[in-house]
Amino acid sequence: MAERIGRFEIASQLAQSPFATVYKALDTESQQTVALKAVDLGRVKDRAGFMKQVFEEAEQAKALSSHNIAGLYGVGDEGNLLLAAMEYVQGNSVATTLARHDGFSIWDLQDIARQVCHALDHAQVHKVVHQSLEPAKIMVQWDGMVKILAFGTSTMNSQAMELSGAVPEVLHYASPEQLRGEGCDQRSALFSLGAILYEMATEQKAFAGETPDQVRTAILESTPPLPHRLKANLNPALSNLIMKAIAKSPDERYQSGQELVHDLEQCKAGANAVTPTPAPTSAKVAPKSATAAAGAGAATSKVAVPKSSAAAAPAPAKSTRSFAVDPMMAETADADAAPQSFSEISELPPLKEVYVAPPPPPAADEQPEFVEAAPVKKVAAAKPKVQVREAAQRAVNAIRRTPPKLYLYGVSAAVFLIALYIAGMTLYNYMEDRDTRAAVDLTPVLPTTKEEPAPVAQEPAPAAQEPAAAPQTETPDTTQPEADQSQVAEPASVAPAKHARGRRAARAVPAVVPAQLSISSTPAGAQISFDGSALCQTPCTLTGIAPGHHTVTATKAGYSPASRNLAMLSGANSSMSIELASLGASLSVASTPAGAVILLDGKDTGKLTPSQLTLSRSGSHTITLQRAGYLEQSSSVNVETGQAASVNLTLAHLGNTDDIRAAGGKFKKVFGRGGDTAGMGIVSIKTQPKGAQIMLNNRVLDKTTPFDFYLNPGTYVLDITMSGYKGLHRVINIQEGEKLAIQETLSTE
Repeated sequence: MAERIGRFEIASQLAQSPFATVYKALDTESQQTVALKAVDLGRVKDRAGFMKQVFEEAEQAKALSSHNIAGLYGVGDEGNLLLAAMEYVQGNSVATTLARHDGFSIWDLQDIARQVCHALDHAQVHKVVHQSLEPAKIMVQWDGMVKILAFGTSTMNSQAMELSGAVPEVLHYASPEQLRGEGCDQRSALFSLGAILYEMATEQKAFAGETPDQVRTAILESTPPLPHRLKANLNPALSNLIMKAIAKSPDERYQSGQELVHDLEQCKAGANAVTPTPAPTSAKVAPKSATAAAGAGAATSKVAVPKSSAAAAPAPAKSTRSFAVDPMMAETADADAAPQSFSEISELPPLKEVYVAPPPPPAADEQPEFVEAAPVKKVAAAKPKVQVREAAQRAVNAIRRTPPKLYLYGVSAAVFLIALYIAGMTLYNYMEDRDTRAAVDLTPVLPTTKEEPAPVAQEPAPAAQEPAAAPQTETPDTTQPEADQSQVAEPASVAPAKHARGRRAARAVPAVVPAQLSISSTPAGAQISFDGSALCQTPCTLTGIAPGHHTVTATKAGYSPASRNLAMLSGANSSMSIELASLGASLSVASTPAGAVILLDGKDTGKLTPSQLTLSRSGSHTITLQRAGYLEQSSSVNVETGQAASVNLTLAHLGNTDDIRAAGGKFKKVFGRGGDTAGMGIVSIKTQPKGAQIMLNNRVLDKTTPFDFYLNPGTYVLDITMSGYKGLHRVINIQEGEKLAIQETLSTE
């Protein structure tokens, strides 16, 4: 292995194929560790056309600045080699995880797909299309961040398809329009992502074949089996999502990554709404070593599945897997280890939370499994069994031995008791009717008594004294004057019936005691309305409540009103607690120009402007907008619960860093060139101590401080960093013909 290629010192070899080799290397000018891909131009048929295609793609990729895209530092030729210096990423690849058969859960699929779609949408804004997306190009760092590799060098893989006699790994994920030689857009990359998700969900390639022609025919003409047909516990909604992503026609696929992520989140939400699955218990993606430009594999978890469910899933046909673990290229490795079939494993990763097939009826050879449930049967068997036939025969014999006289005595006694009961009820009803008639007959006596006062004076004294107790139980007839009523005397035979009816009435009407209700709410301070009347704020106690049905309503600003219906009994002492639901707040974010990444309080929302955000809490929030080629802008906004707010920021265009030239000499970029400095400004940067790294608009310069160089007029973001010292961050404006001098003393961390 060569120890040096041009300006790069080779540290180790990461991967190799007949087409290219990937090294871990040190850039001696920038002192930066890179992943260096070296392509043997001697094996390329059309050398000039190939290099032109690669350089054009690399030029387009300069505008990309997403944290989900591995950076491309430069492309150039060195002798008979085409070199590409790329960001070195420590972690693991999706291809490696698939090769280990670790499996992916629904959380892994959602997280990886979301970040990949964010990168693809960001690239689409800059009209950059990834031509060779495959599992080896999707890397996950140790912190879980996903990075897409080979943006700017994806066209290199076209040569790998032609040079290898075996099936290139990248061919399995090519879109139909790519194979037909048509123009490709973002929907082609989404097709490749769909084929990757198919394999992550089923551990089978969507388009397999023994030869390149068979793979091409499968992509152009065949429709793979539905994923949930291959895996019984896979969510059908996720299966439909994957099939839409790999539709033959671009118009039938997802038109943006954001649409795919939205449907994927709906799949997971629908699964949680039915039957949640236990949380993951063990991380299965622990890479053995760091690989160049390889992201950490998303942590996957396995959950035990009943044997019956595993048996219900049809065993997929075995296929020979060959993964190119080189994250920088799409060449095919020679590994031929056959993956384990789903029918041969006892665990499956929780790809979904809901659809676990019910166990089928047990086979004859599985009968011993039901013996374990015998304790229930033993308890039932312990009870004494009664022979119905024998018991019935004994009862018949006993009846036959009974003397006939006993039947007669029994029937006579029953008839006597029934007659006695009927006589008692008849007597009771007669007494009740008599009392009622006596009370009714009292009414017509009143006018007769009023018209003929003489008989009243002849009534016995005890009867005249009796009406004194009548007002306690009888309401006087309001149609007669009080003077007339005071002169009314009741017959002695009527008074006892009246008094008895008064006592019965007093017993039938119980005393009414007011009820009491204590009310609290979460949060406190809610306005309480009782039967439509506003009374108090929580916590409070309401007294003097009449028995019956009532309605309590609690309202508070920023919360949804809540109502409760309750029935209060006489003299009851009850309490009630009402929990109010907080209203959400909405925020509309827009920018000029559109397509900026939205960060809310420093966290990536995964959305581009313009977008509508739903905030879970009110108060002050910081909105930051980022777009490649523009200065980052931030704004603070105060959002009230239940209200809508908006933010619209204008992004300042950043200056062009393509024509940086060293002052006083020819300045070389990674593979740059010099030129005329007319109309440019001069920047002089000096630091103490020396040797600090310089970044302009997130582009690392080849030289360290002190450094003087020319820049085109415009606005630039300057970052100066050095290990062990606090970094400097500035926004500078360069004018034509002016010189900007920056001298800084770095402070230790």
